[in-house]
Amino acid sequence: MRKLALIAATVTLIASAHLAVAEENYPQPVQVVAAVLQLSPEQLAALINMLQQREQALQPLQQELRMHQEAIGKALQTPAPDPFALGQLLIETRTIEQQIAATRLQASAQFQQVLDQDQLERLQQIQSTAGVCQILPAFEAMGLL
Repeated sequence: MRKLALIAATVTLIASAHLAVAEENYPQPVQVVAAVLQLSPEQLAALINMLQQREQALQPLQQELRMHQEAIGKALQTPAPDPFALGQLLIETRTIEQQIAATRLQASAQFQQVLDQDQLERLQQIQSTAGVCQILPAFEAMGLL
């Protein structure tokens, strides 16, 4: 029940978002996060900075991941794939995926440091209800919502 109340509160906060954020022409996800967490201009700047730094760090990793995935695909299309080479590619791919996850986690932690206690609690509540949000479309499709 508390999770549903949080979702309802989140929707209400989004609906009453600060016009200043919307007027800046930030991407919609940034506007929503800024409105729901009620970010100050300094916090919003920290969010934008974190997103830019994260993108710069992730771009080469994502490119390397794509190259590994393509190499795995090509190796699997050969009549007799080399198991050692394929295994090495899979291990390297997993390592890259772990680096991507660590980079995302580090960026999130960096941003969370600029939040006050109320904002941090709100973010943690949203994070804890994320799983519920993923299942809502299934219930809606079944006509149960």
